[in-house]
Amino acid sequence: MKKLNNLLMASILIGSTFMFTACGGGNSTDTTTDTTDNTGSTTNENAPVITIDTNGWEATDLSALSPLTPIILNLPKGVKMEKNGNGGVDVFLNNAYQITVSNLAVSSLAEALDNLKALGINHSSYQNGKIEKEDPKGFVYTYQMKDEENGTKYQPESHFCYVVDKDGAFYTIQDVRPLDNFFLAGSTYTLDNAQKLFDAVKASAKVK
Repeated sequence: MKKLNNLLMASILIGSTFMFTACGGGNSTDTTTDTTDNTGSTTNENAPVITIDTNGWEATDLSALSPLTPIILNLPKGVKMEKNGNGGVDVFLNNAYQITVSNLAVSSLAEALDNLKALGINHSSYQNGKIEKEDPKGFVYTYQMKDEENGTKYQPESHFCYVVDKDGAFYTIQDVRPLDNFFLAGSTYTLDNAQKLFDAVKASAKVK
C-alpha cells in the first residue's frame, strides 16, 4: 500500500497546489453504485461497475456556489456540489467520481497543461503513463501505480483534464478520486468513462 499512499499524498498535493495558487432530465450517472466492498482493494478485479451517462446534463453556473469559479458547464441536475478550500468547486457525480474545478495561477495554457501532466502521468509514483486523447486544451490519460517491492501490483486507471481560460485567468477541470473513498481499484476508472467526461466538459465548459 506504500505506493497507493503516495498516490493519496499526490492527490493532496494537487489540492494544496491549487489552494496556494488560487486567486434530458436528471442525473443519469449511477449514483447508487455500492463501492464499499472494494475499498482498499487496489488489485481486486471485482471493481464497482460505474457507467457515466451524460445525456440530459444541464448547463450549471458554478459561480452561484463560488464567485471565484465563474465557470459554466453541463452537469447532472441536482448533483451534489461543494465549495472547496481554494475557492473552487468539487462536484460529486457518485461515490467514485469527483470533478474538481479550480483556478490555477499560470501565465499560459501551455504552462497549465504542463503542470497537469507533471502531477499526473509524469509523476514519479506512476508507470505506463500515456495520453489516450489530446486536445489543445486538455487530454485523457491512463497510468498505473508502480509495483510495490512486496509484489503488489496495481491496475491501470484513466482520467481527464481540461483547461478553460479568459482574460489571463486559467481554470482546470478534472476528475479525481474522492478522498473519502480513495482506495478503489484502478479499473473503477475506465477509459470509456474518462472519454465521456472529457467530451462533455469540452462541449460545454466556458468562463462567464
